[in-house]
Amino acid sequence: MKKLILSSIIFIFIFSACEKTPKSKNWNQNALFPDSAVNLGDINSQYDDYNSVLPETHFGKALIFSSNRRTSGSDFDLIYEPFHAAWYWDNGELVVDNSYYWQETNWVMKLLSQIPGTGNQYGPYCIGIDTIIDGKNNRINLLAYSNNKGSYTFQEEFVYNISTDAGASWSTKGPFSIAGISDSERQYISFYSPNVFSIDDYGLNPDKFTQMYFNKTSSGKSKIYRLNIPDSLSFLQFLSDSVEYPQEIVPELNSEGNDFCPFVNGNFMVFTSDRAGGFGGYDLYYSNFDGTSWSEPINFGEKINTAYDEFRPVPVNVSEFKNDLMIFSSNRPGGLGGFDLYYVGIDKFVPQIIVDK
Repeated sequence: MKKLILSSIIFIFIFSACEKTPKSKNWNQNALFPDSAVNLGDINSQYDDYNSVLPETHFGKALIFSSNRRTSGSDFDLIYEPFHAAWYWDNGELVVDNSYYWQETNWVMKLLSQIPGTGNQYGPYCIGIDTIIDGKNNRINLLAYSNNKGSYTFQEEFVYNISTDAGASWSTKGPFSIAGISDSERQYISFYSPNVFSIDDYGLNPDKFTQMYFNKTSSGKSKIYRLNIPDSLSFLQFLSDSVEYPQEIVPELNSEGNDFCPFVNGNFMVFTSDRAGGFGGYDLYYSNFDGTSWSEPINFGEKINTAYDEFRPVPVNVSEFKNDLMIFSSNRPGGLGGFDLYYVGIDKFVPQIIVDK
């Protein structure tokens, strides 16, 4: 396997259902993502493109990921491409491409412009926060990532922008160190709460997050850990805190091999592992939380995994489709070069609610 420098990543995108006939009670019964992995085509390059994440999927704006295309195969930085997925009801056609959609993406570029250009940047995690400032509703878009700034160790950082007058203008702040996770061996942060139905919900409140998950490398092996977020702190206060909180390994998720990239959406977690029993290299696995512990991890199978390396899966709850979506990276043959980004349909991990129109 090509050496991967570990961290987390981010992206944003749109799902839509284009129809020419009225909805029925089962209006979504045919909208379906394929159950075998599909290359994301023009979004990829001849270089390495991997480690994506999906902030604000209900808006749909841009796919943000790590690539070394700008340096012709050298340093990695975070870039973005438009991302659009639509099911056409009249002919049953699914279109997934990098065509522009109507959503404004300027705030994405403002976030990326705050990230220092030296070294390598990996694995952003992005989240949106609705808050009240001076009696007015405001929006914060926050992006966390890893940066080595030309050295051999990585520092977790975050930048954010905030609407100052209900979205008409934005001010951008950062980068700031995530002091509470200053250990350079901790990467791929993700968040869980029993009160969060799905991180793709429009009304998501990150202040409800109760735990942070990440992978940490020690003695040459990577394992999945978690720490508890104090009830007294808001999400933004926690990220800015200087306290190094106690952490614990999650035994039911780990193996004798390497376990990377935990990504949590609701009670559903996906991650990467080279544990025994896979299809070769790094495979993708999933687990469900029952309120007490995570279930025994299950391999996603041969329609998703290969004898090569699959890396950093991110699941997305898509309310208008029969199944949900997962984006991941792979260096399998048939791509444009190096690691490419792929998408695939997975079983619903959030129960579907159909409203009779």
